[in-house]
Amino acid sequence: MNSRLGPSLVLVFALATGGIAGAAENENKQALATSPKALVEMLAEKSFMTPDEYGKKLRSLREAHYDAIGLSQLRQYLDPETDPRRDITAKQLEDYAKVLVDIALESKSDGEILWGRLQGSPYERKAHRWIFDQLKSMGLTQVHHDSFPSGFPQWRPTVCDLTVVAAPGFGNQKRYAFKDAITGFVSATTPKGGLRAPVVYVGDGTAAELQGRDLNGKIVLLRGRTQRGALTHTARTAYSRVVAGRYGTPMGVIVWWDVPGARQVAGRVGAPGGGDSIGEAVPWTSIGNAAGLYLRKLLDRATADNPVIAELDVQGHMESGDARISGNAYAILPGKSGDYIVIPSHVDGYFYGLHDNGSSVALNLALAAHYARLPLEERAHGLIFLFQGDHEVPGVGGTLPFIKRHRELMKDHLLMVLRPEHLGMVTQLDEALYVAKSNVSEPLMLLVTNRSPILIDLFKQAAANYGIPMGDLVYADPAADEAAFHPPYNDLGAISTGWVSIGKFYHSTADVDLGGVDFMQMEKLARAHAFIIDQLFTLTKADLHRGGLPVPKKSVYQSDLMKIIMGDN
Repeated sequence: MNSRLGPSLVLVFALATGGIAGAAENENKQALATSPKALVEMLAEKSFMTPDEYGKKLRSLREAHYDAIGLSQLRQYLDPETDPRRDITAKQLEDYAKVLVDIALESKSDGEILWGRLQGSPYERKAHRWIFDQLKSMGLTQVHHDSFPSGFPQWRPTVCDLTVVAAPGFGNQKRYAFKDAITGFVSATTPKGGLRAPVVYVGDGTAAELQGRDLNGKIVLLRGRTQRGALTHTARTAYSRVVAGRYGTPMGVIVWWDVPGARQVAGRVGAPGGGDSIGEAVPWTSIGNAAGLYLRKLLDRATADNPVIAELDVQGHMESGDARISGNAYAILPGKSGDYIVIPSHVDGYFYGLHDNGSSVALNLALAAHYARLPLEERAHGLIFLFQGDHEVPGVGGTLPFIKRHRELMKDHLLMVLRPEHLGMVTQLDEALYVAKSNVSEPLMLLVTNRSPILIDLFKQAAANYGIPMGDLVYADPAADEAAFHPPYNDLGAISTGWVSIGKFYHSTADVDLGGVDFMQMEKLARAHAFIIDQLFTLTKADLHRGGLPVPKKSVYQSDLMKIIMGDN
């Protein structure tokens, strides 16, 4: 070789001719594979496990690569030793919440398929009776428990069975039943005993993925991606696209939720804003993330001659509101001004119902206990601790009968509505290889219906004092009791405010199964609400309306923003 060649040219020449042995190998010491074929062959069977096996294997493998360090939740910035709201504690909140979770579990033990404290059910009523007793035990004198028929029909599934009866690798006798399949909202029903059909996977069910597909006579597996927010997941749009007929008519639909760690999700396939009847087009059910992964991997192995065959059996009916008795429990605590702050939290919920909405019920009870101790001269305004029933299906429920009973009080003396909702869910670190709880809760959205500058500033102060993560926004049109379907408080010219979080774990079992709700976070949130109330004691109705804006006439459910988001799916 010409010795006058520079060292860099020697290296280039050597690499081009393979002259430096082992260089390529040294560069790939950490590569899982170095060719497409090798990677595919290596991974083909690695994840092919039943859901329970898959979960156990992941946990054991992850534990070999990291250790939990016992990280504490971020503390409040106010000195806890001198905080005037220090009587509100994490243990108090957890004790309240445990009773609500135990009541929900009773329904599961009693054989309810869609279990929890469902509106109009005996379990919601039991929770209301317990709350009534708690309020009385605090020394509150104006305590009420009003019963009323549920205002809306409720879907009650009686069978939700999904079983793979044939698949590549299955012998003649092998079957696999998805024990946690759930149809959480109204569905068409199958023939008694179910139906049997081949299963096909259509991914997210976009038009691109459905092109050229014939879904006639098939059971469709559809990925339901929560895309961070479980309220606007992809299955809402995709279910309608799949069943509308352009690609044939499937016999049934399975929604495979992407919610990590959740065995069951009470997710909707209908349109936002009350369009659940869309689910009556064809029978459908849903399965959790690990279960859906197993079914998809069975389909990875399917061929035209050896398909995956499943049996789907969905039975149920709509129970009229007259057949379901709901109610409200509440305490009225007067103040010097004669005006009242209403603090509503709904009691009903799916599954454990901790994130939605047992944690906020616990918070409201803690507030009631805290303010029941204060003498009248220290309460500039009155407080109404309202524990509503009949919420989940319409999103309005117990508000309407409460205002009907107390219309004059609400019309003339309602200062403001302060509504906690879906609080305390811890944000997860999820890097796939490494998964752990973090030391902060999910960032909260702030609602102030008139966008009052003084109220916005008040919530910002509370967040700063108590270390509350929140988004840099305020919205004015909530999808809830106070302003969406039947806006009773808005009709009275009142202001509704509050923090809310939805996130991926909405309407799922992850709130308890993953330990998703942290009560040190709830302690800070409850104290922050008490701080807000204490500051409201220094303000008048005129203060809260000063600089405010009109409430939007159009619900976000019917907005162009919602159409664009759903149109992306």
